[in-house]
Formats: sequence, C-alpha cells, structure tokens
Amino acid sequence: MTSERRRRHGSRLLLGIALFAGILMSMCGGALLADFALDLLGVASPAVRLVAKVIAVVAALPAGFYLVERAFLARSSATSRKTPRP
Repeated sequence: MTSERRRRHGSRLLLGIALFAGILMSMCGGALLADFALDLLGVASPAVRLVAKVIAVVAALPAGFYLVERAFLARSSATSRKTPRP
C-alpha cells in the first residue's frame, strides 16, 4: 500500500522565508515592546534597558517560531483535506 504525498513546489523555500521573517519580526517586536514598557516605567539606565530588551527578544523568539509553525501546519492540513483518499 503506497500512498503518494504530493509536495507543493517551493514549500521549503516559503518555509525558510517565513521563518526568517518571523525571526526578524519577533526580534523587532520584542525590542519595541520592551522599549515601550521601559519608557512607561521611566527607566533611563542604558544597562537595564539593554538587559530588558535582550530578555524580551529571547522571550519573543519562540512565539515567532510558534506562529510560523501553526501557519504552515494549517496550510498543510488544508491541503491534505482536499486530496481524496482511495
């Protein structure tokens, strides 16, 4: 019993581009969010701001990967539902 799974052309390239964009967006989003929160708190120390930004970026990276993964899993499951099974 052999099942032929059809792979979309360019899906690996699209995944790579999406992961790269997700990483960039996560880093920018984490840094901007930390900067905004530190401005609201009135923190002026460059060392504290840097540490907070690093922590925010490190915390935001898994969220970016998760969102890209969920998008590609939804895309893949939508494709597998469309193909009829013998």
